[in-house]
Amino acid sequence: MTLFTSKFLAPIAVTCLLALPAHAATVNFTLGTENNSSDFSVQAMQHWKKLLADRSNGELQMTIVDGGALGSGVEVLQQLSNDEIQVSISGPTLVHSMAKPYQCMEAEFVYDDADHGYRVWTGKLGKELSDYMTKNYDITISGVGYRGARVVTANKPIREPSDLQGLKIRVTNPLRSKVFAAFGALPGPLPYSELYGALRQGVFDSQENPISAIFAQKFYEVQKTVDLTDHVQSYYIVTTNTEFLDGLSNEQRKIFNETAAETMTWLNALVKKQEGELLDEIKKSGVEVVKSDVPAFKKIAEPIVRDFAAKNCRPGILDDIAAAK
Repeated sequence: MTLFTSKFLAPIAVTCLLALPAHAATVNFTLGTENNSSDFSVQAMQHWKKLLADRSNGELQMTIVDGGALGSGVEVLQQLSNDEIQVSISGPTLVHSMAKPYQCMEAEFVYDDADHGYRVWTGKLGKELSDYMTKNYDITISGVGYRGARVVTANKPIREPSDLQGLKIRVTNPLRSKVFAAFGALPGPLPYSELYGALRQGVFDSQENPISAIFAQKFYEVQKTVDLTDHVQSYYIVTTNTEFLDGLSNEQRKIFNETAAETMTWLNALVKKQEGELLDEIKKSGVEVVKSDVPAFKKIAEPIVRDFAAKNCRPGILDDIAAAK
């Protein structure tokens, strides 16, 4: 798989004196995420934190609150919209919770590969989505990074859709629920931070996430198989409160945007380098890695995605996604 290079570019206090002249006072702000410190996204945010401080001569100081300490991904986005925090990084939670006309940007089997999806997220549709979020929620998309293909984990091999029959799988958005129900699974929601325990206790039989998340959250410790369904190309999205961003001085905003873009390039390289290594580490733990019949899953999913898009998504979105190949 070929990866791209990046082109994009209060209860938690913001002790900010914004739009200041040269030698401005320190701007302290908070980044919240439900991902834990082992996740590639949080490693990238630590990298960004250092870049921000170094390039601004200490003016831009970011505090990172990870591991779901501020709540679920949706709750974190709500806090971001309210300027209770100023920055976040997550998977595409926003399209399923706030920007529903754009849900199909994270639909099953709509991308040929990682580069295709990246062109969509960083191109015309991505800009359109960012404008929608700014208009409706005071949120700006500040960066997009590759997260990996989503795959299934379970306690038995999942080679064909029928192997999911009757398995309770953690799924958190309506379209994915429809798709996995069509595979024969029993989809249901659960907060990310509770998933490890639910798998260990047998409350859920299965889950689906990118390899990096499976490793970071140690889901392989409580599952017997990693099943390479590759049903969604997934991306990290960096989001910023628009009022906060607009309140920075011109120089601070320039540093913020430039270092965000550099961080996404750094993150993409990290994922490219380590994704295969993480899968090898999971294999070493005794977990079976299963090559699933991807075309069989795609055949079932495609008509469901088309029907869902026609009823719920922005008109023409699937055509625009296909045109970005």
